[in-house]
Parts: sequence; C-alpha cells; structure tokens
Amino acid sequence: MRHRAILAFSAALVAGCTPLHGWDAHTTSMPRPPAFDVGELARQPVATFGVLAPAGLQGFGPSLSQALATALAEAAPSVRGIPALETVNALNEQGLAGEYADLIAGFLRNGILERKRLQRIGSALRARYVLLPGLAEFDQVMIDRLAISGLKVVQSRVTTLRLWLQLWDAQTGRLLWESAGEATVASEILRPERTVPLDGIAGKLWLRMIRDGLLERRSQ
Repeated sequence: MRHRAILAFSAALVAGCTPLHGWDAHTTSMPRPPAFDVGELARQPVATFGVLAPAGLQGFGPSLSQALATALAEAAPSVRGIPALETVNALNEQGLAGEYADLIAGFLRNGILERKRLQRIGSALRARYVLLPGLAEFDQVMIDRLAISGLKVVQSRVTTLRLWLQLWDAQTGRLLWESAGEATVASEILRPERTVPLDGIAGKLWLRMIRDGLLERRSQ
C-alpha cells in the first residue's frame, strides 16, 4: 500500500507540475574602443561566423547559431546580423570556402583572424563587421532532490554553459570587442527525459552579453 501511495504521489507530480528553473549568469566584456560607433551595428549588416566549439561539442553549433541570431534581433537597438547559415552559403557560392576554412584554422592556431583573408571575406559579404562566436563548455549533472523510501521522486538537472563572442572590423583586422559568459540553470525534473532546451539557455546568455557588454545597456 505504501509503495502504491508513493507511485500515486509521483504520478500526480508528473501530471500536474512544471519543472522549476533557477537561473544564474555572469558575463565579462572588454571595453569598446571610444572611436567605435556601436550604432553602426544597427545601420549595416554584421556577418556572423559559425560557432567554434571543441570537437566533442560541435554538434551544438546549429542551435547555438540560431540562438545568437535571435538574440541579435531582440537586442535594443537590434543588430543587423547575417545568420551563420547565410554567411556560409554566400561564401561557398562565391568560391571562398577555402578562404573561410583557412581563416578559421589560423584563428584556432593563434587566436587572430588574419587581416587579408578577413578583408576578402568581409568584402564578399558586403559587411564591415564580423561576429565570431564560440562555445567553451557545456555540462549537465543530475542531483537527487527528493526520495521517499528509496524511491527517487524528484531530481535536479544542473546545466552549465560557457560562451564567448568577438566583434572584428573586417576592413582593418582589429578586434573591437569580446565577451565571455557563463550560465548555470538548475531545473527540477520529474522525468529524466525532460530537459531545458539548450538554445533557450544560450539565447538568454547571448542577449545578456550583447546588451550588457556590446551595447552597454545593463540588465535591470
């Protein structure tokens, strides 16, 4: 009887409760150059490169790229971002796939987008400014939150996401701005298959980095 009561209680929680989310985030940004007019990002297109990620995390690139595109549109003022998919397609159509690959390979070696290649790519995209996003870490752990007579009723999934973002001037080759952000989300789950969408976490973190760092409009 007692075991049945526990199962009934668990079923009621699964049927009637929504996962509870605890959100904590921190971002750090370098100051923008005084001469740089951030308003230019709303007046002309800004090319977005694909998300750079460690080998085991590259599969998250498409969803993180989409989350970044959404965050750029939601910023105030909005940033006229060219989504990564359009950037890649445009470069491939113009025969610059090799140039793009060499540019990214060089960055992975020395942390710099080589100026001449960056100029050619920026000219092909008709974009002076380029955003380079990256995924530094993604991790999830499960923590038992409630157990009755050895039966796990509620667990907490703790998700940690670390991202970085850079803004480059494609004409001069200068790194104008960069930011790093970390978000930790704790969600009470009643079934292991229930998850917090990664793109939702990334979108909020991207937006905070853009709003608080690049646009310097602090969250309230």
